[in-house]
Amino acid sequence: MPPMLAAAPRPPAPPAPPDMDLEDDDTFAYISDGRTMMAGSSDDLYMARAFKQKGKDLLFVRRDGKPLLIRDAKTLEQVRKLMEDAGKLGDAQGALGEKQAALGAQQAALGQKQAELAYPMAQIAAKHAAIAAKRAEIGLERARLQNQEDSPERDRKEAELDKRDESFDQELEGLDKQQEELSQKMEALGEEQEKLGEQQGKLGEEQGKLGEQQAAQSREQMKKVMSVIDDAIRKGLAEPLPS
Repeated sequence: MPPMLAAAPRPPAPPAPPDMDLEDDDTFAYISDGRTMMAGSSDDLYMARAFKQKGKDLLFVRRDGKPLLIRDAKTLEQVRKLMEDAGKLGDAQGALGEKQAALGAQQAALGQKQAELAYPMAQIAAKHAAIAAKRAEIGLERARLQNQEDSPERDRKEAELDKRDESFDQELEGLDKQQEELSQKMEALGEEQEKLGEQQGKLGEEQGKLGEQQAAQSREQMKKVMSVIDDAIRKGLAEPLPS
């Protein structure tokens, strides 16, 4: 039976979105022609898109559950910059994730090679077991011959058993050589696999640290975004929509 293919490691999970500490009725969505940045529900996003004009950015805000639109250029510029800054660490996490995925592919390739080596090693072990069984039969036959009187026939049979034993010795010598070669290859692959695992672990630690930094920075940036929005609302720059 051929060896099972080694399963490729799963790619690293994308970073979980940070907790923005926003109330359900205090959300926003920034929409431009090229991108969308938001902290809110998909319903708010759909509503915001309904008011988006081509070539003009738009900030949809829900404050105390009431929908508002902000088109003021200065406010939009401030919010856009804050949101872009918040996404830089996420880009770094994405780059690390790509490195982890590349290492995972290498680990999968090594695992496949290990699986391919495991099959002939199992065959060699089976041959060893078969020879041991045949030698046990020879031992029984020798014991039976010992109970017989000396005769040319007994000598002939013992010579045949000696010849079979000798052939088994030669076969075992060849099998042991093959097994040693396969074991060395398997050991080398195991060492490579271990090194890749260590690299994967280090990248995982970096990913965790970046995740913590991103969560903290994102919460801080969201506070600044909400402060900019509050300021625009106080200045009368927010256009209320029918609720």
